[in-house]
Amino acid sequence: MNRRIKQVWLLAILSSFLLIGLQTYWLYNSVTYSMGEMGKKNAEKAEQAIVTYQTNIGEAVKEKSHIGYVVTAYFSDYKRPVTTVCSPLDTDTIIGGVVYSKPGFSNVMQKRDTFDLRETDSNNSFDCLNTYITYQLTHFDKAHFDRFISKKLGNDFIGAEMKTGKHRLWQTRIVEPPTLFRHEMLVEVPFNPIQYQSMQMRMQVPMLPILKGMMWQIIGSLLVTIMLLLSIAYLIKVMLLQKKVDKMRSDFVHTMIHELKRPVQTLKMCVSVFSAQKTDEKDENALIMETVREESDNLTAYLAKLREVIRAEEHIPLLITSFDIHAALQNLVAVYRKNRQKEVNVSLDYQRTSNRMMGDREQLLNVVSNLMENSVKYSGDIVNIHVACRDTEKEEVMISVSDNGIGISPDEQQRVWTKFYRSNAYPDMMQPGIGLGLSFVDIIVKAHGGRKMMQSEVGKGTRISIVIPQHS
Repeated sequence: MNRRIKQVWLLAILSSFLLIGLQTYWLYNSVTYSMGEMGKKNAEKAEQAIVTYQTNIGEAVKEKSHIGYVVTAYFSDYKRPVTTVCSPLDTDTIIGGVVYSKPGFSNVMQKRDTFDLRETDSNNSFDCLNTYITYQLTHFDKAHFDRFISKKLGNDFIGAEMKTGKHRLWQTRIVEPPTLFRHEMLVEVPFNPIQYQSMQMRMQVPMLPILKGMMWQIIGSLLVTIMLLLSIAYLIKVMLLQKKVDKMRSDFVHTMIHELKRPVQTLKMCVSVFSAQKTDEKDENALIMETVREESDNLTAYLAKLREVIRAEEHIPLLITSFDIHAALQNLVAVYRKNRQKEVNVSLDYQRTSNRMMGDREQLLNVVSNLMENSVKYSGDIVNIHVACRDTEKEEVMISVSDNGIGISPDEQQRVWTKFYRSNAYPDMMQPGIGLGLSFVDIIVKAHGGRKMMQSEVGKGTRISIVIPQHS
């Protein structure tokens, strides 16, 4: 029982840690995913803020500038160069030599630059060309940029830094995504790709909106975890109470056995004294004395068997030794052949090459004796018992006891190993017994690390085998 309680405790604690770990992992992934989605939205906001800034600067340049600026670029998806013109009036485009301009453009002085942009497509080409022209016609003011972006992004904006790299950046990318333990992110937005310039913007990812969005998930997870811990605490409390009750029951049984042994021994002594007196064989008192003696022997056997089962349940260490199993089985066979109530025929089939066996001699012989006792008890007037002993292929010893008794029905073959269980199918329910024999067999076999097998057919008999490992 103690081992089972420890196993249940261990499983309960491991299950609780596993569930708490899964809950924590799930919450962590949920928060991480939400922060990632928030990071994507912040990246879109940063890109939109820079586009708005560039548009406003471009409008201011067109209003104040008196210089037309012409930029020609080669793109991979255009066979001919694409030319963009920025004038005080508007931005005009020349494709294939055809100029698309508003009236008055011919009076504007032009500056020309040419770039090879064939490493990319032309999706953002005109915007990039216009951005380049804008920053050629104006002076970039970092303080003005920070004020503008801060106004657009609010408290989420921490700061920005212009970066000039070796490669042109055409699409916004997240350099440092936010994490559960770092609520900041770094976004790099194309600023002036033609001149390899980009803007790195550090932004704040607030946790409060994320936690508000996950409020019910977090509350539900906490409630499940708390209920689990309370259930485990209650389970442990009940198991401790059950252990205490089992200890009280065990102490009571030990005390009862001890107290009953004295009056039983006294009763047997008195019966022996009366039986020693010379009486007529047909004397009724002699028959009564014989019955009292037999029932006293039965009561003594019950107390001994109950003591054995209680001790086995308490996991008293086995005394493992090497003993002569062949001689021990021969002695048991000889004892049961002397049964006076029935005609008992016992045969022994010993097929092992060695007479030695490893195990607790006393307990294993008690097991075989219990099996043979059941064979005698639950058979007819003529009892045929066959005891066999042989080696298996796995370094084990198998001992089998077969009989020609009443048999056990299939639906009861698992239940007969339970303590105090007696089948209702027995023809004589007055047959002495308290249902502890097979439960004791089960306990001792398991203590040896072995296994048991049963083959039975109602009305034809039963064969029970025990297998005991012999590993050194």
